[in-house]
Amino acid sequence: MQIDKDTQALIDDRLINNAPALESFSPQELRDLRAKMAETPLEHRVEISDIENTFIEGTLGKIPIRRYFDSKTNDFQNGNSPLIIYFHGGGFVMGNLESHDLVCRHLCKEAKATIIAVDYKLAPEHKFPAAIIDTEDAIKEIIKKENEFKFDKNKVILCGDSAGGTLAAVGTIMSRDGMVPKIHGQILVYPWVDLTMCRRSMDIDFKGMILNKETIAYFANHYLNKPEEQVDWRASPLLTPDLSNLPPTYIYGAGLDPLVDEGDAYKRRLLSFNNEVHYRLFPGQMHAFLSNSVQLPTSLICIKEMGEAAQKIFSSL
Repeated sequence: MQIDKDTQALIDDRLINNAPALESFSPQELRDLRAKMAETPLEHRVEISDIENTFIEGTLGKIPIRRYFDSKTNDFQNGNSPLIIYFHGGGFVMGNLESHDLVCRHLCKEAKATIIAVDYKLAPEHKFPAAIIDTEDAIKEIIKKENEFKFDKNKVILCGDSAGGTLAAVGTIMSRDGMVPKIHGQILVYPWVDLTMCRRSMDIDFKGMILNKETIAYFANHYLNKPEEQVDWRASPLLTPDLSNLPPTYIYGAGLDPLVDEGDAYKRRLLSFNNEVHYRLFPGQMHAFLSNSVQLPTSLICIKEMGEAAQKIFSSL
């Protein structure tokens, strides 16, 4: 099994420090740990000209959002900037606007687009389908504010990693079904699209990995109310009966990831319905590499390709 040298160094560091398994923490302890990991050294800081923290009203209460616009790389003015709505990963239990701030800053520059990150509600305080409800509300309310947020509603992509990839995929299906406004593309990074956890890559496990089957089960148990919800298409969009007529899709996988088979399977199902799908595997990377560019710089290659993918979708509209 191929492993990137930076990935190996991170694993070695975790082993030397006897890093405990994520599932050994409480949800709040995990959030505190994730917040500490999100601290960006000054030399890795990415300056963006315009960042705004605000919120939108949702069915379940306020939803914090963060808007990124960079005048140095985005030459769209007068409200015609393309838009990427970003949903962060974290197993539906952890993650927030800070955990993926660096990802959004890089993506803002690479895609030459406005980014709006969504801080949806987390489990176990807000179990399924709370994150789905926030996703639906966020898409609707953000697109309503096209003039305020200065973007072009005819150029909108949903994007997310891991659990956020689930939400982006569900939001895109909702758009096709007329539940939310039109979405023009989706970019999914190691998406968690099958909560039945039955695919062979779930057996990928070696000492020092951040994510394994036990960790995934921990997140699923906090997120779902009962096992039957595993096959609800909103929890497992891979199981959606009809995946036809979806917009262009870009999927990025990590070879050392228990979820890698899910991204590949989603690609295959989308292709079986004659959708446009592009798939890129980073074989030497493990789950969560996207949001750790400080230790795993291959993430910057992935973000650059995500930005290029977004520009291709936008330019075709």
